[in-house]
Amino acid sequence: MDKAKVQTQQDFLRGAMQSLGLTRSAFATRISVPEKTLNKWLAPADTGDYRNMPDVVWAYIREILVWDAKKT
Repeated sequence: MDKAKVQTQQDFLRGAMQSLGLTRSAFATRISVPEKTLNKWLAPADTGDYRNMPDVVWAYIREILVWDAKKT
């Protein structure tokens, strides 16, 4: 059985921004977080700036993507 590739937090966020056509600043505003927080979530995992994104934020962004897909 093949294991599904796990998507990194950074890839998830970059993909969401691209899908929604938003800059970092606009995306941070859309998900109601300071841009500094978004930058910490986008930082490489092996750096001191990196922070794990809470599960609720993953779910919130997924919901935004679903609603956006329904619009088109």
